[in-house]
Amino acid sequence: MFVALLYALFIFLCSFALPSKQTIKAPLKQKVRLYRPHKGQLRIHNSKARFRVVACGRRFGKTLMACNEIVKFALEHRNATCAWVAPSYRQSKIAYRLIRRAMREVITYKSDSELRIEFKSGSSITFYSSDNYDALRGNGFHFIVLDECADINELAWTEVLQPTLADTNGKALFIGTPKGRNFFFRLFARGEDEAYPDWESFHAATADNPYIRRENIEAARRELPEDTFAQEYLAVFLEESAGVFKGIDAIIKGLLNPDYKYDPKQAYSLGWDPAKYNDFSVITLMDAARRVVAWTRINELDYTVQLKLVAEIANKFHAHVLMDMTGVGDPLLEQLKQLGYKTEDDAGNKVPGFHADGYLFTNASKQELVQGLQLGVQHRDLEIPDIPVLVNEMRIFQYELSPSRKIIYSAPKGYHDDCVISLALAYEDAKQPRGPLVWSVDETKDVRTLEMTELPENKQYQIMEVEKWEEPEDEGYTIEMEAY
Repeated sequence: MFVALLYALFIFLCSFALPSKQTIKAPLKQKVRLYRPHKGQLRIHNSKARFRVVACGRRFGKTLMACNEIVKFALEHRNATCAWVAPSYRQSKIAYRLIRRAMREVITYKSDSELRIEFKSGSSITFYSSDNYDALRGNGFHFIVLDECADINELAWTEVLQPTLADTNGKALFIGTPKGRNFFFRLFARGEDEAYPDWESFHAATADNPYIRRENIEAARRELPEDTFAQEYLAVFLEESAGVFKGIDAIIKGLLNPDYKYDPKQAYSLGWDPAKYNDFSVITLMDAARRVVAWTRINELDYTVQLKLVAEIANKFHAHVLMDMTGVGDPLLEQLKQLGYKTEDDAGNKVPGFHADGYLFTNASKQELVQGLQLGVQHRDLEIPDIPVLVNEMRIFQYELSPSRKIIYSAPKGYHDDCVISLALAYEDAKQPRGPLVWSVDETKDVRTLEMTELPENKQYQIMEVEKWEEPEDEGYTIEMEAY
């Protein structure tokens, strides 16, 4: 009896010590299906080049293409170390979140703080910022994506990242939208040179993405300056510096009429760029049809006299004033506003003769203002008299690319841009629906309205997906890729 009890206890304990047949998981095989690329993306995937450089327009689908490419590499290779490098962590997180969400079934480890993903193949992808590229030293990578490459410091590649591929014979994919002829341009040129057989370059415009609505691209073509559209949508590598205004001759109409009289049916805009010594103070008056009807350029004149002159013109034409309020312009604006209320009517009462607003200049606001005028010239939306000083200043006005690849607008060294800025201020003001034209019921071309474009329906679709577990065919974990 005692022996039987011991045997029963032994069997009972063994049921805990040994796993049942149902709890033992056999080696598994998993099928991964990546996205369906369009033709522009497919030719990049099909390239066998070790280094691929992709210069493309906005919304071409470069991030999605690169995400699929790096995931495919990580899943097809065991224990591969991959890196995604962008100018900032914010940009890297876009790719990190996309891959983390789509590939969750084959991810064994993820870290939102480290921006790191590990797969069941043993491979990993870590997402970095190029701001601190020295932190990447000492790594050895098998595959690297350099995202928004035009904004990445060249030293991040030449001194740090390129050496990490040396002992692994790793690959790199460079993607981005051009920003001048910088480091990204030189890489792109290398991919077009037969002397570098390991390199291949691809150019793609936004229109190469068949899922982008053509009317949106055409709207951008109309609304953006030629250079901006060429860079952002056509992926053109612009020169480091070049003239800003194209087609100036087409907007020159006749000579300035010094006897121009006030037309009560018109609404007027006055752009004022004040200066006293080194630069010129320029006053530009424009009517509602965006024609320059009065123009004054002065130098070495006391601000008190300048204020009276501007107030006199603004009062005469009941013009709205938009002036540069940066620096000394701020207190001048307050004084000008006070002068605007010193007009008397027939009964001797003081009434507002004009209103004035200020325009604060920063690199961003100046770019917006100049690009507005650039568009106006491009579309022949304004007219100017043949004023040699103004015309010549517009001809030599240029843009340059800063070390951070930002577009900077200015006159060449030793020249002035006061005429351009005054004209840009007047034109910016004239575009605004202000004054009697706003309330007019007369359906004329002078009545301007702002319309909101209807947004297309949001269509749900899978970017990447992982199918359910399947029965294994071989021992160990394997991945079956279905891609491209």
